[in-house]
Amino acid sequence: KDYQYPVQREAWIKISQAEFMTRLLFVRTPKVYLPEVAAYRDYLSRHCPNVSVFDSTDLSSYNAADYDILWRFMGMDLKAEGNMMVHEYNSLSAPPYAHIKNAIKKKVNGKPDMRVFLNARVRDVFGFRDNLPAYCRDMGVDMSFFNVTKANVPKYDFVFAGGLDRGPVITKFLDHFAKTLKGMTLLLVGDVPEHIKQKYKDCSGIIFYGRVPYKDVPSLLAQSRYGLNIMPDVFPFNIQTATKVLEYCALGLPVITTDYPWIRDFETQHNAALFKLDSDMGNLTRENLERFAFKIPDMTAYEWCKVIEKSGIFSFLITDKP
Repeated sequence: KDYQYPVQREAWIKISQAEFMTRLLFVRTPKVYLPEVAAYRDYLSRHCPNVSVFDSTDLSSYNAADYDILWRFMGMDLKAEGNMMVHEYNSLSAPPYAHIKNAIKKKVNGKPDMRVFLNARVRDVFGFRDNLPAYCRDMGVDMSFFNVTKANVPKYDFVFAGGLDRGPVITKFLDHFAKTLKGMTLLLVGDVPEHIKQKYKDCSGIIFYGRVPYKDVPSLLAQSRYGLNIMPDVFPFNIQTATKVLEYCALGLPVITTDYPWIRDFETQHNAALFKLDSDMGNLTRENLERFAFKIPDMTAYEWCKVIEKSGIFSFLITDKP
């Protein structure tokens, strides 16, 4: 820094707030879908006018010393360099060897000034014991999902939004759909592995829509009768928030899902009724869906601004709350 203040790291931000615009850089891997970054930027623009926000994906390179706060989506960060460092663990390591990968991250990552976790289960898996400030910030829903009117006559029967890289549970579902739900339609929104495209290319009921701009997702999903959440009951996927379930509910779509711990917790917490698939998918029939008493919970508390406000992750930056 050009300004030689003899202060500790935690005091720098207070001085910066008083005399300069605070420069905050979100550091993340390119092409990784992180809707929270857009939500963070929107929240900070409304509530923290003294903060100037940057995104590493918009920069060809950066120097950590040029920013008052580096907010990293982990990942690895061996040195934790910067005037103030925040580590956000918005997910756990994926299989194989997920527990080993998480243990390595805990052991070798540098010590930040603050940590943010997706939820309490993710926080507890890492089990940091250094008493640093730590917050839980769950996933949220963009306001655009609340402002779309559901189609009176759905164009599609089912919609699945997101990547299809979830192992054999995906092909098990698609096999069941292709064989037993003839005459019904399934819209797949997002990236589709080539082997899945090739296997089901002759199934007229499966529509491979591909990836679309985020702004177009709500109106596209709202054209379906049911929202699908096909997730394996495998750690860590089974304890992490299913963002698509939040979005389906915000749109007013009845949800069909595989059964796993996070889903059961969500149902209990929100007094919801989701159609849970048997392990062999055999209970997914027209008749069973028509008879099932779906209960779609109110998702207004999950609007991004409310989620961020409740978490308190930016409370140290807010100088004038609305």
